[in-house]
Amino acid sequence: MTPRIVRVAFALTLVAACAFAAPGAEVVVLKDGFVVQGNPRKEVERVTDKATGVSVPIVKNSSYDMIDEGPKTTIFSTHARQPGVVGPDVKLRPATKGYSQKFTGIKSSHDLPAAGTTTKVGEFNAKWVRQLFVTTPDSRAETVIDQQIVYMDPYYIDVFSATHKWRLTFRTAEWDAKQVRKLLMMHPELAESDGKCDPLKRVALAKFLLDAGWLQFAKDEVDRLKRDFTGEMAKDAKEQYEALLKDIDQNTAERYAREAELSLAAGRYKYTRDLLAQFPEKTAGAKEVARVARVTAELKTGQERYDTGRRLLRSIIDEVRGMGTVNARVAACGGLALATWVPPKGATGQTLDLAAAGEQVYAELHQDSAVRIETFVTLASEAERARAQGRGPTKKPEELLATAVSGWARGKNGASTDPETAWRLWAAREAVLAYQRAETLNDRTAVLGRYKKNIALGTDELAQIISLLPPAVPEDLLNRTGKPVPLGAVRESGIYRRTTLPVAGYATGVDYLVKLPPEYHHGRAYPVLIVLPSPGANPEDMLAPLAAEADRYGYILVVPEWTSMFGRGWEWKGDDHIFVTAALRDAVRHVTVDNDRVFMIGFGDGANMAMDVGMSHPDLFAGVIPMGPVPKWNGVFMYYWQNAQKLPFYVVTGAQSVDSLTNLKRIYDNWMPLGFPAMMSVYKGRGLEWYSAETPVFFDWMSRKARANGTSTLAGLTGPRKPWVTHRETDNHFYWLQVDGIDPKNLQRPNGYPAEIIGDIRGNNIVDVRSRGVTRVTLWLSNDMIDWSKPVVVRLNGGTPNGYRPKVLEPNLEVLLEDYYERGDRRMLYLNKLEFATIP
Repeated sequence: MTPRIVRVAFALTLVAACAFAAPGAEVVVLKDGFVVQGNPRKEVERVTDKATGVSVPIVKNSSYDMIDEGPKTTIFSTHARQPGVVGPDVKLRPATKGYSQKFTGIKSSHDLPAAGTTTKVGEFNAKWVRQLFVTTPDSRAETVIDQQIVYMDPYYIDVFSATHKWRLTFRTAEWDAKQVRKLLMMHPELAESDGKCDPLKRVALAKFLLDAGWLQFAKDEVDRLKRDFTGEMAKDAKEQYEALLKDIDQNTAERYAREAELSLAAGRYKYTRDLLAQFPEKTAGAKEVARVARVTAELKTGQERYDTGRRLLRSIIDEVRGMGTVNARVAACGGLALATWVPPKGATGQTLDLAAAGEQVYAELHQDSAVRIETFVTLASEAERARAQGRGPTKKPEELLATAVSGWARGKNGASTDPETAWRLWAAREAVLAYQRAETLNDRTAVLGRYKKNIALGTDELAQIISLLPPAVPEDLLNRTGKPVPLGAVRESGIYRRTTLPVAGYATGVDYLVKLPPEYHHGRAYPVLIVLPSPGANPEDMLAPLAAEADRYGYILVVPEWTSMFGRGWEWKGDDHIFVTAALRDAVRHVTVDNDRVFMIGFGDGANMAMDVGMSHPDLFAGVIPMGPVPKWNGVFMYYWQNAQKLPFYVVTGAQSVDSLTNLKRIYDNWMPLGFPAMMSVYKGRGLEWYSAETPVFFDWMSRKARANGTSTLAGLTGPRKPWVTHRETDNHFYWLQVDGIDPKNLQRPNGYPAEIIGDIRGNNIVDVRSRGVTRVTLWLSNDMIDWSKPVVVRLNGGTPNGYRPKVLEPNLEVLLEDYYERGDRRMLYLNKLEFATIP
């Protein structure tokens, strides 16, 4: 592992001079179930005794909680803790064996070079010492840095320098397993000095590799032991060897169980079946057998539901269309017999339209969504049994088909046996999709006119239909659009470069990369991870460490190609947010996105972009993961930190990233006392770099998150709620509150103060909104925000808006459809809006 030289100074950071250790290890379970394990820390400040002049550290009365995990310190709000004891199902990091080397001693105490390039990395010797050779721009001579590994266990590695003021730590998983094995083989406790195979040492080596997560390497070590040692093992060696074999069996079974659970949750049903077929039940423990049994039962139930629904739907479509005799001819004469099909006598145009709709349902049906036709399956099964028993069915074929079509369009509870109702629901569905595909306002107006004339469902019914829609322009999964992009040596990577529709400032659209998870299907909604690389880095390369975990968890990856547009990195301009918002909107048009689970990760300047976009548009995301950001405090986050009150952050940085930590601490000093849903991991002695070991950690973190709705208050928030702030006209939508105009004096400038808006829905249908520096506001109203049968009272800055009187509001079709067209958000739908001018 070659560290990158970044800064010379050592920061007085949260993880160095500002923290005291509390005795004893601790396991902390946060309110979302995320687990942090290590030694507690408390933030401290130094107080000088005026009488003696002695400076002493005092524990600071703050809301920071810190856990020293070894390679890093994890920081979170005290208010985020889950009360009570740790439950038996919480997976903990087990105690493991570590190996130490005696430090060779301090030779000198130089500062690290301010910036430099590592030109050569020496090999570690038997004392785990090596040298780094670094060149700097201001010196022709090479700087030689001695490094020594002083401690290594399966979780982390501790490295000291004998020549420079530098201590750094790594997750063991960041290192190459072969290199770690080589180092361990040189350690006095494991080295075989006489060249003879020592079973105890080999077992200890294999156990280390197993505990580090390198299962195959542990198995390989066991195979080497079998090959190299041919005698009879001593009793203690045999006992440890047999215990190792059991541990390997247990680890193998646990991995199969975990992967099966993940693949099932990710909708990878074929892969789940493969895993279950390979599960080593004979050597697995009872707990893993039970876990796999639950996965097997859930998979079987879902598959049977899907297969039954698909079979019955195919049967009823063919019956309605009179395909029985035609199918017999096809079986005998081939596909040309389809040309003999004619509509059955008495079949109405509406019935044939329902049959066509049924074909669409059949094509879209997925194991995850088969529950939507459950009512149809129940009725069709009853009809099937009645025919088998020689009884007449209680429902006609067209009524059964109507049940399938209506349930698919509106959901299980909206299923109806009335063909007219089903036809209207399906026609409404098609009208909304046509509205989404329309390219101009005139085209959308025409679609709306036809809908009002011929269909006109209730707006609440239409909202239910929208929540279940497929993409407006679904990607052809057999003939992908866009340009294939290789990933390293892998030519068929599944990554495609696409271009959005024209957007503000980019008449030809903006480019982005997209990768779909294995077994993707338009009938299932998938979470999204938006990936923001740093300038100078190939955006395709950043996908490599993320792609495997994204596949495991079933995420769509979206990578906006923004870096080529900027010469100096992220410039903190609201107009540039379009690279993210346009890519997300275009993805929603073509694939099925779960809008409540859209996350964003960035590295370097991409992390700055992620923090800026996230806090400017918090209602779009379920979480943000900036890795190595240097957030701009003055003029940006000194105000915008408030906008993260409902938006979880998981920040990763290094203790030597001085500017990064300084500004992050300013933000967290505001977040932590108020219980904002934020965490930060600070790696000891490290700089601004990609922390590969964090990838499975933040995927676990994301798996516990979903976007907050507009009126919710997150658990853990304390004190009065903060207003949303904005000083850019592009940053104008905060859940149900929209800023349509900002007073010029509140726009972004060196000494400007941003505009603010805050709102609440109180009892008796009172909508209470306060603003400052805002000239116009829009209040978006969703189905569950107000009582639509009672008058709505609006208070704006303490008074009633000019010209407004309390009144009963009706859901507005135009508002619903146009807002859905603009945002493409199926999960956060608004049925009406109120617009007001206000005094800034």
